[in-house]
Amino acid sequence: MRAESKNPYPHKFERSHRVDEFVKEFNPICVTNGVFLEEQKVALTGRVMSIRAQSAKLVFIDLVGDDAKVQLIASQSQYQGEWDLLHTALRRGDIIGVHGVAGRSNTGELSVRPVKIEFLSYCLHMLPTQHEV
Repeated sequence: MRAESKNPYPHKFERSHRVDEFVKEFNPICVTNGVFLEEQKVALTGRVMSIRAQSAKLVFIDLVGDDAKVQLIASQSQYQGEWDLLHTALRRGDIIGVHGVAGRSNTGELSVRPVKIEFLSYCLHMLPTQHEV
């Protein structure tokens, strides 16, 4: 008998909102900086446009999809997936699915705090930078 292995490319990802729908719905609801609505679970999909590691325990990711952008604030203390994959495997251009909660960052940007990120498709060719577009 073969051992069951986890599929690196899941067949389906059930999202609750497109990125543009998320921004439209949660922009008026999330009004207080630094507060996340724990009861508002969301699932989004999109392409990683930038990754900024603030420290070993905090990563900011810009997720773009459907002509809109949302920031992910991944904190190791609240992340339930494999934390090391965010530093080693996640790259600009990858398509990911995110399960998390909606809120605003301390600076007031509409954000999602992910509890789990699934890799849906890796980027095999480097995306052009903003200067090259």
